[in-house]
Amino acid sequence: MDVLLRGGPGDGQVVPDGGETVVWQACLYELTPEYAHRDGRDLRVYRHRPDCCEPYGRGAELPPLSWSFLIMV
Repeated sequence: MDVLLRGGPGDGQVVPDGGETVVWQACLYELTPEYAHRDGRDLRVYRHRPDCCEPYGRGAELPPLSWSFLIMV
C-alpha cells in the first residue's frame, strides 16, 4: 500500500507504506490518522517530523548530532 507524505522536503511524494514511520531521503515522517485522496485512491498521510531537519535548513542530510551518534556506534 502506498502512502502520501506531507510537509518537509518530501511533501506530496507517494511512497510505499513503512508502518509507524517512513524514511524519505534523510527525513522522518510519522503516521497520522488522516487520509488524502490522490489519483483515485485514498492514501494514509504521514507528516514530516519538525525536529528532523528543518532547524538545519536542509532535508538531504542528517543533523550533526545524528552523524556523531552514527560514528560512535
